[in-house]
Amino acid sequence: MNGLSLNLLTLPVWWYTSGWHRVWQWNLRQMDLGLHQTGLLLFAHHMREPLYGDYTHSGIILSFFLRIILLLFKLTLLVVRALLLAVFDALYLAVLPLSVAMIIFQLLPAR
Repeated sequence: MNGLSLNLLTLPVWWYTSGWHRVWQWNLRQMDLGLHQTGLLLFAHHMREPLYGDYTHSGIILSFFLRIILLLFKLTLLVVRALLLAVFDALYLAVLPLSVAMIIFQLLPAR
């Protein structure tokens, strides 16, 4: 067996083991980066502190509702990021069988 045929035989094994592991690790890094970029954990930690140090009742109430709106916006961004990464994962899993199917389809004679 020459190297090319061995590579063609071991590609699916690599694709769904080591390759998938690399893609999964990249996705985890992207989600961690998304948490850091949005500052979601830090933002949630400081939810009860009023904005600009305004400790009046109206300042506390306004700060809380403003932070709730910002928190929903940041959560939405994080969910969109997670959905895009899930689509990327699905495409990664589907590209190998679809490419093999398209190659076989091209090799079949036209009717």
